[in-house]
Amino acid sequence: MCQETSHKKDCCCCIQGPQGPAGLQGPQGVQGVPGAQGIMGPAGAQGPQGLQGPPGVCDPSDCTGGGGSGCVSYANVWAQPPQVLGPFGTPTDAVLFQNINAITAADFDLTQMSTLGEIKFLKAGTYRIAYAAEAKVSQPIPVPVPSYSFGLWKNAVLVPGSTISGYTQAPSDDTLEVNGEVIIDVLANDILKLRNASSNGIDMTPNTVGIVFPVTVAYLCIFCLKKSA
Repeated sequence: MCQETSHKKDCCCCIQGPQGPAGLQGPQGVQGVPGAQGIMGPAGAQGPQGLQGPPGVCDPSDCTGGGGSGCVSYANVWAQPPQVLGPFGTPTDAVLFQNINAITAADFDLTQMSTLGEIKFLKAGTYRIAYAAEAKVSQPIPVPVPSYSFGLWKNAVLVPGSTISGYTQAPSDDTLEVNGEVIIDVLANDILKLRNASSNGIDMTPNTVGIVFPVTVAYLCIFCLKKSA
């Protein structure tokens, strides 16, 4: 008979029987108390840039994106020959404009552009002005042959940086075009003129032999960049 004190190798009753089937799973225990929050890990690498979205639509009341400071205002005027300007300081030193391509009529007064060369601004703001003129020195041409010059005047004061010059070498030379561009601040009722900025007369009558269409001898393109509050 097997005794508890018997050595297992001498006891036939001590042979281990087969493992019994697993018992049923017990119910889930109560959830333990959450541990303390761990330390934040380092930031990951930056991902690739996303695709660019389509361009937005310009609001006509604010096409500069200036938060209500946009300005839709423009004027394009031009001159035809023949036109001869007197020296600077004379009553006939301003370029006269006879034609209009496009304009926001409520923003400019052009009633004096063909008689006095005046472009009157009706609204204050910041404007970009592109301008050009073609000419040669009027005869009799002095010796040595001088250059000629144009500039913009606002309220009878020269606009800084607007003076441009040209040079023809002989009386038989054709007219030569010069051009420039400035950005200026203007107030309502300011007056702009393109004038002869030289001490000699200027002939704006180009050689039109073989020219089929009317020649433009000067133009002003005025764009409002920002209206004033």
